[in-house]
Amino acid sequence: MNVLIATYLVPTSPSGVVTYCRTLATDLEAAGMNVRTVDASHTPVVWRKILGVLKRVMRSLGGAFHVIYDEFAYFTDLYLSVRKLRGSNFDLIHAQDVRSGVAAYLALGKRVPVILTCHFNDDPVRELVDQFALKSGFTKRLTAWYTYLFSYVHNYIFVSNYAYIKSKHLLPTVINKRILRNTVQLDVPIRRNPSGEQAGERLIISNVGYIDERKNQQLLLQIGHELRNRGIKAFTLWLIGDGPKLAEYTQLAKQLDLTNHVTFYGRQSAPWELVAKSDLYIHTALNDNCPYSIVEAFAVGTPVLALPVGGIPEMLPEGFGPLHGKNIGELTSEVARYFDPEQRQQLARAQADNAALAFNHQSNIEKLLSFYGQTVGEPSPAVAHLAHVS
Repeated sequence: MNVLIATYLVPTSPSGVVTYCRTLATDLEAAGMNVRTVDASHTPVVWRKILGVLKRVMRSLGGAFHVIYDEFAYFTDLYLSVRKLRGSNFDLIHAQDVRSGVAAYLALGKRVPVILTCHFNDDPVRELVDQFALKSGFTKRLTAWYTYLFSYVHNYIFVSNYAYIKSKHLLPTVINKRILRNTVQLDVPIRRNPSGEQAGERLIISNVGYIDERKNQQLLLQIGHELRNRGIKAFTLWLIGDGPKLAEYTQLAKQLDLTNHVTFYGRQSAPWELVAKSDLYIHTALNDNCPYSIVEAFAVGTPVLALPVGGIPEMLPEGFGPLHGKNIGELTSEVARYFDPEQRQQLARAQADNAALAFNHQSNIEKLLSFYGQTVGEPSPAVAHLAHVS
């Protein structure tokens, strides 16, 4: 089977979607498929220069003009990039956003079926409306645009049921869908000290993510400040990532007298290696679908605490990991409980048992290949092989 992976995100983008694409391509190639990935970096040079001029004008106007430019640019980027491949014999388009998927579908003459993995946290319209404070009139037009795009796609993979519920008003009435969580395969190192920190050592709390308002790392700094106020000082916060709020949060750490308790690691090619060396992972995002940082923490055996937002409650076993506090004091009390090694071990065990089922990489790949076969009307090689063996 020949698969085209379509995404507007370039490989250097700080997004879990890039991780998904890279992992997907590796897995499909391991299953004997031919894979081609097309992204915005493949845009024809002349068109890229034209868009560069248009970008300076449109984005500078802000709001709706910013959105109009992005929608136009991302769609035409992928259309022209895939158009160059119209002589290729693709069996399937696996798109990572609906703009890229439909652009590829039209560029290939509407002859190659599309599967879309839905990475958005609520739905793509709502995210743009919230980001740019769009007015109701423009929101209606944007909703019509996305409803039009989704009308071309009938095969969907959601990484959480939450994302499906939030976006189904944009989708065709009849669709084929699967809920397949993000999964990873890691060369997991030996944990620093799986039975708990040695006497006198600090508890290491890690957090991974693009440092911005949505990822909300300031909350972890505020919890750290409250821990110090309670006389709990044997801890270190590792903030792993880069982003527009990095300088502001670095200054906030100084203001909260946490300079000796916080390390900003910046963006890492393998952030899970640091998570594996930490004792507790705390996810502070205000909204997330199925973040790779949590999946990677499961994979390396680091216990996870997280705000129960978006699709995250579906990732955690009931009663093991969600932070329910309504203010900094309540959240700090919840976190302080896990300074006890036994509490962390109980949390890690419950999450490991759950992850072995819900985040089993091989099992999810087999389900994906089965979905591929259903979409194109033939069994995938991997699934056929498993059937033969059994």
